Amino acid sequence: MYAKTKGMVLYGLTAKVVTVEVDIARGLPCFEIVGLPTAAVREAKERVRAAIRNAGFEFPMRRIVINLAPADIRKDGSGLDLAIAMGVLLASDSIRLNSEKMRLLAEASVFIGELSLEGQLKGTSGALALALGAREQQIQRLYTAPFVGVEMKHGFGGDVVIASSLKDLVAMVEGKLPEVLAKKIVSDSSSDTGLSDFKEIKGQYIAKKALEIAAAGGHHVLLTGSPGAGKTMLAKAMPSILPPLTEAEQLSISRIYSVAGLLPAEGLMQTRPFRSPHHTITLAGMAGGGSIPKPGELTLSHEGVLFLDEAPEFSRSVLEVLRQPLEEGVIHISRANGTFTYPCRFILLMAMNPCPCGWHEGGEGHTCTCTPWQIENYIKRLSGPLLDRVDMVIHVSRPSYEELQATDDNESSVTIRERVIRARMIQQYRCEKLGYDGLLNSHTNGLLNSELSHAQLAKVCKTTDAAQQILAQAFQRLDISIRSYDKILRVARTIADLAGDERVDTNHIAEALSYRMSVSYTHLTLPTTSRV
Repeated sequence: MYAKTKGMVLYGLTAKVVTVEVDIARGLPCFEIVGLPTAAVREAKERVRAAIRNAGFEFPMRRIVINLAPADIRKDGSGLDLAIAMGVLLASDSIRLNSEKMRLLAEASVFIGELSLEGQLKGTSGALALALGAREQQIQRLYTAPFVGVEMKHGFGGDVVIASSLKDLVAMVEGKLPEVLAKKIVSDSSSDTGLSDFKEIKGQYIAKKALEIAAAGGHHVLLTGSPGAGKTMLAKAMPSILPPLTEAEQLSISRIYSVAGLLPAEGLMQTRPFRSPHHTITLAGMAGGGSIPKPGELTLSHEGVLFLDEAPEFSRSVLEVLRQPLEEGVIHISRANGTFTYPCRFILLMAMNPCPCGWHEGGEGHTCTCTPWQIENYIKRLSGPLLDRVDMVIHVSRPSYEELQATDDNESSVTIRERVIRARMIQQYRCEKLGYDGLLNSHTNGLLNSELSHAQLAKVCKTTDAAQQILAQAFQRLDISIRSYDKILRVARTIADLAGDERVDTNHIAEALSYRMSVSYTHLTLPTTSRV
């Protein structure tokens, strides 16, 4: 006796359909699973055996062989329990269906779920990612547990049938019980009311402007200043000025958080991620780890903000792993099972003190006790190549007493966000006009200014003659690298977009240069081997 069903497993962020072939033959009773199963899949034998028996069905005491195809892909997780159990029941004739129904179950349906010993259906991690994979592979119907059914419905266009137990699911398949279909939960997309507001931050006008530019163009920022100056507060307010998520971005982020087991119960992610890992984080925690790597902080920050507070305190390997993602927007992780590519398109915010003790500028009765050698070594923890990938370096000074007591209304995050949205719309229109839309990521409508290549930047960033003269002088006198030259132009292009100017003028270039050269005006000193 032979039967076939379909299940799904995760391979990184990608979901793959697994064909579960069941053969029941005469011979000594045994239950074997082949096809590169992991320990979690091999343990399904006892769960399936007990679940079938406790659901009121007879478990066949014969030679049972389960083949998980394709056999060259390692199968992990407990989500194949339901597919295996349904295959055993179909092969043993415990479920009797006509040929058409059997064909639909075998070819166009997928069973996803873990089984308890009493036959109850339980959820599995990465449900949304599995549903998105099923949609991409033209699956027509999903069968799963109620807890994950709602999550799957957000990523699957067809019917998602939910059942609380194996017995109920069999009854639905046989037509003895009406099918229960999962429904989407409509969440409030304006759930960012708990974010910090720029209106609450006193003073710091230059830093606020820099973060507005960063939000509009997707630029990376380093904040420097003594403790208590407001670096962390500024960083935490950053998500409040970012544009709301599009539907495609919600699905992209939610897929990642589903695999990581961090997706909220109410449905899709509604706000942009803000990740702030502790400086003791390991390389695997930052980039992703495991035989089949789970998403790390870089990937969890996708389409959001990655904030590294006290950046020099992070290990050198953790900081250097940022270099490729900052340039490409993806990270490649190689394992024995293959190479996995995870998206990590984020805005990097780093904060650091001017010296190890933090009191180089004095204040609060403190006097800096650091030696020049200690300060130099502290600064060198941020390598030249990493600093070269930062678009703007902003010195954050403590606000004065007058600024703290000022009653003038500061701009709210809502007002700043409107300008950011307008600037991004300008970038989107420009990319569509030049045919650059969707080149970097399939889920985006266009490239941000920070993502433009050198050739694309030459077409997008039209400068006046006076602005070109300033750039030429800066390139010659300051020994600017090619990467820095492009970054100055990208920042200037964003400044012009915020102002609504079609061409980049001298004031835009001058402001971009000041942000790039701020490192020279603070207590920071770049390593002598690096360039501006």
